[in-house]
Amino acid sequence: MDLFGDLPEPATTKSTTSSASLYDDIPDKDGSIKVQLKTGNGESKSSHTCKRKLEEDRKTSIIKSTRLKCSIKYRLTPFFAERQGERDEMQDEHVLMEDITNQISNLHPSVYRVAFFAVYDGHGGARASRFASQNLHKFLLDKFPKGELSQIEKDMKKILVETFKKTDEEFLKEATKTKPSWKDGTTATVVVVVNETVFIAWLGDSQAVLCRQKEDNSCTPIPLTTEHSPSVYEERIRIQKAGGHVKDGRVLGVLEVSRSLGDGQYKKLGVSCIPDVKKCQLTDQDRYIILACDGLWKCFTFTECITFANNILEDESLTESNDKTAREVRCQSVCQKLANEAVLRLSADNVTVVLLSLTKT
Repeated sequence: MDLFGDLPEPATTKSTTSSASLYDDIPDKDGSIKVQLKTGNGESKSSHTCKRKLEEDRKTSIIKSTRLKCSIKYRLTPFFAERQGERDEMQDEHVLMEDITNQISNLHPSVYRVAFFAVYDGHGGARASRFASQNLHKFLLDKFPKGELSQIEKDMKKILVETFKKTDEEFLKEATKTKPSWKDGTTATVVVVVNETVFIAWLGDSQAVLCRQKEDNSCTPIPLTTEHSPSVYEERIRIQKAGGHVKDGRVLGVLEVSRSLGDGQYKKLGVSCIPDVKKCQLTDQDRYIILACDGLWKCFTFTECITFANNILEDESLTESNDKTAREVRCQSVCQKLANEAVLRLSADNVTVVLLSLTKT
């Protein structure tokens, strides 16, 4: 399978076990089990008189919780650190949502986990990144694909593109309500995990990398994103066709990215809000994913970042502390030390680092 190609239509799969057989006779909160009793005329009635709506809601919650615990193969635990650096204000934002299944109505039983993680790197102000962090995942929830898992995987690219377009459109409406209009813009790197499949949607120069362990136990970085720079040929051609130009690697010599949310003054000059979308399947060899804004990537290559992180993760002097395991302490330390090191290397930018730890259940 092409790990990073545009989303192919996945093969249709069917669950070998029905949800009914998995979740019959689930105890109520009081420990009792609802039993159907037959009356003389063949009709059924409940052995207790709880309101049907409350009973259904409670059972649905139990089913989702049980399904999640029983089905997840790789648990994702997020950690983060951020530094303002030399900037006058912090314009980065991030969102960490380990489980949003309960926020999706009519989710098919074949889906036992939906998680959402994102890093937004604002420029020209903090309003675009703040708006995206508060709204993009909500727009995704509103548009989330219906049907079983195979249909969701088929539709996810289209839905993510529509979500980014909706976020851009709604922010620009807000931006033009004031005079002068807001000039803010933001990059976005979004990771959506559906069961054990990772979907990555991004625009701008915030990026993500997966650490995968090889047979000899060494680790290799798997890039999940590429940089949207005006210097990239395809990006520059689009900008020039729209009437803009690239000078010193920037749009009109000013904007450092060729795709973004917001930046209304550049939209007619070829700056796009359409993200690239790719996916990969989690494997037993995957250790973690790092998402970060360009404040980190200006100072670290993917390989340097993975090597730096692994040295900390293998540091046995970092042991459990309070209610955190040794693994959790080390993952948090990775985020903090990467952010600190970027500042020490004179990044001169806001720095946000998110690490998604992968552990096999």
